[in-house]
Amino acid sequence: MSSATPESEAKEIELKLVFDPAHAAALCAHPLFSAGDDAPSGPRVLESKERELVSVYYDTPDDDLRKAGVFLRVRNAGAGYVQTIKTARAESEFLERREWECALPSNAFDLSAAKGTALAPLLSDTVRAALGPRFETRFARQTHLIDDEGTLVEAAVDQGDIVAGDNSTRVCELELELKSGKCATLFSLAKYLAETVPLTLSVKTKAERGFDLLDGGEPEFERALPIDIAPEETCANAFRIVARNCLRQVLVNLPGTRAGHAESLHQMRVGLRRLRAAVTLFGDVVDGPHRAQIGDELKWIAGRLGRARDLDVFISDIMEPHRADYPDDLGWKAVEERVRRAREEAYKAAVVATGSARFRLALLDVGAWIEFGDWTEGSNRRAREPVEGYASATLSQLRRSVVKKGKDLQKLSVPQRHRLRIRAKQMRYGSEFFSATFPGKRSAKRCRKSLAALEKLQDSLGMLNDIANRQTLFDLGNDGPDPVTRPMPKLGPGEEKALLKTARQAYARFAEIRAFWKA
Repeated sequence: MSSATPESEAKEIELKLVFDPAHAAALCAHPLFSAGDDAPSGPRVLESKERELVSVYYDTPDDDLRKAGVFLRVRNAGAGYVQTIKTARAESEFLERREWECALPSNAFDLSAAKGTALAPLLSDTVRAALGPRFETRFARQTHLIDDEGTLVEAAVDQGDIVAGDNSTRVCELELELKSGKCATLFSLAKYLAETVPLTLSVKTKAERGFDLLDGGEPEFERALPIDIAPEETCANAFRIVARNCLRQVLVNLPGTRAGHAESLHQMRVGLRRLRAAVTLFGDVVDGPHRAQIGDELKWIAGRLGRARDLDVFISDIMEPHRADYPDDLGWKAVEERVRRAREEAYKAAVVATGSARFRLALLDVGAWIEFGDWTEGSNRRAREPVEGYASATLSQLRRSVVKKGKDLQKLSVPQRHRLRIRAKQMRYGSEFFSATFPGKRSAKRCRKSLAALEKLQDSLGMLNDIANRQTLFDLGNDGPDPVTRPMPKLGPGEEKALLKTARQAYARFAEIRAFWKA
């Protein structure tokens, strides 16, 4: 056992982007990476290196470290071994992660060097005894130290594999790590590169992807992760925690969406809706000239996915359940085929949109705006205040709006019900965002009951709102040489009445539950 000691705690500030292997040569040959001291202006490379890196990640068979958001790695960098302990809280960390490094005399990890790190509290006797290698990363790294007007950034192009037993997955990543200077430079360099090479913002670390491989491969989809905002957190930091969480949900579901997985697309849209709701709920905090532009880009992305989702729901809720109701109707199969072709075209359009330069650059703009957009400048007093009071006032205002709009629900017109549903959705997202801001068992119980009622209200209103849209989609599929000889199956008076009753009951439950943010 060596007597290694960790360096003092450091913050790794890094932006991660992924690319297709087909674009590796174009990335490596980018003019940025060859701009040396003789560059007339702009960023210039101070030094470049190439090396092979092999890293072993350790954990227990039960993944105790992973569950705590801590990773232990030993890397062979060619000139010796380096042990790294790193945090990676998937639900909130984006650019910044804490890490501790120390040199080792061999490839054996050294737990004596964990003192004072995030790993130390996890090292029970049981965990110590169970630690072992879980997977490896093997890749070639091309690094360039870039000076951009005094800001130093290390750009690392990684190509290789993550290996777990007989399974492996490809690594094609660009990491931009801040060495000194301004964080915003990471995004400006990323945009400069992404304007000519298809680079997509990413949030998953190699460690996360390695554990995904152990679990059987990258998950097809990921739902929103929990959010934990302490009452004393500033409004600005609270918004960042929420927005990072939402942005992650968008990014991690992108591969599944592009592969045509319905639930991935749904979760990506949910992430976009949550992010748009966060911008609205924190409106007084993030107000600034660029807020409207960010909102427009998020709306554009969501719009490119909407038709595919509508057709997914139509197929699962109407076509498949009612297939048996049309055994002798020659037009039914033709309708199904036309609707499924429309779905295929909608997914192709979604793939084109999410692979476009506008989409990739919009993601970078959104990420940069979240971290240090124009709203972070100046003297916004609200941004520096503790979030508890802001959350209480915001939730109270939303609650009053839902209660007011939901009165006499059975008499509301279709547009009025739609507006109530949107407000109920905002209330639901806001409650999820701030659920941990008001601690205590009583608050938690009220919050759970409120969220259950809001979900039921939102779902029942959503089903009512979908009726007209489903008729439009059916008409699209039924516009052919062999039309269905009977009308589309739709809600009868009894079913519609039942949905309205469910909505009224959910509304009544929500209205009677005491606000969880009040004593």
